[in-house]
Amino acid sequence: MAIFFSLYALVACSQEENEAEAALSMAVKNYQGHLFVDFFEDGKDTQIGFYPCGVNRLFGIAEVSYFPGRAAHHRGEAANRFLSCTDWIGPYYVCGFSNKQGGLPVRFTGGWHGSNGDGTGEPTAAAKDLTIRVDGHEMSGNFEKSCDQVDLVVTNLIQGYDYALSKKELLRETVQYDITVDRKIAVCVCIEALDDVVIQRYYGLQSQNFSIFDSVSYASNDRVCHTAPVKTNSNSPQVEGVNAIILTGASNQHRLRLVLNNHEGLGTAEYLAPGLPRAFSASYGKSYFNLVNGRELVLEKGEKVFWEGAYYWD
Repeated sequence: MAIFFSLYALVACSQEENEAEAALSMAVKNYQGHLFVDFFEDGKDTQIGFYPCGVNRLFGIAEVSYFPGRAAHHRGEAANRFLSCTDWIGPYYVCGFSNKQGGLPVRFTGGWHGSNGDGTGEPTAAAKDLTIRVDGHEMSGNFEKSCDQVDLVVTNLIQGYDYALSKKELLRETVQYDITVDRKIAVCVCIEALDDVVIQRYYGLQSQNFSIFDSVSYASNDRVCHTAPVKTNSNSPQVEGVNAIILTGASNQHRLRLVLNNHEGLGTAEYLAPGLPRAFSASYGKSYFNLVNGRELVLEKGEKVFWEGAYYWD
């Protein structure tokens, strides 16, 4: 009898695991340079699209769709679909070290920012390389398949706001996205100086705050320390270890968490001036981490820095 119950328990456990796996799955489709990752889970069916965006045509998060159910997902009938209109991986205030005192207008470059400092003007960055791996295998061309992980490695070249004088790119930016079946997108950004440069401001991990979100919270090691309406200007409080921004809708059906590794790299706040918040949000619909602000980051040619974080699409 004891053997029977043990076998029954093992079968029941195996069945529960199989049902859990069946309820959580992922697929990827690449078609003419547009890559879509579909997450299938009861009540949380989501699709995230990656393709060239903005004036600089950099490959990144380009759209997010939420589906009311599995059938609607398969038909492509989203309840909410949001197109990106801004950076998810930050732009820079950067110039060549020799031009630091040149009196030039300081403007953001890279990301979605053109030569006018906003989303217009001439490009200030260029995409140089894209590598796609699905379950560890490098892929190219058009394809569609089920999977457990998708890794994207994007390499961009970034100009400084002194490009009119220097006529050269100043940074090589390598962005790696590791996308897993639990709707996590781990991000690692490596920044290499192509000349002696000064980075005066850089946010890094950011979010576009969709209309389905009503509040933004700031947390330190899973402890929420401040919450504010999403369509207002707000800051994280002056407490140690703030490493998360949490966007939540009134129904709690959808949540987006941004989590920064604050133990190494630019996430340690070494280049953040005292009194400035580690994270903040703006009423126009964005949230940011503050990685370089108030303390200049000087890099010699060939020197590299990095940061790591993740998006959790709960």
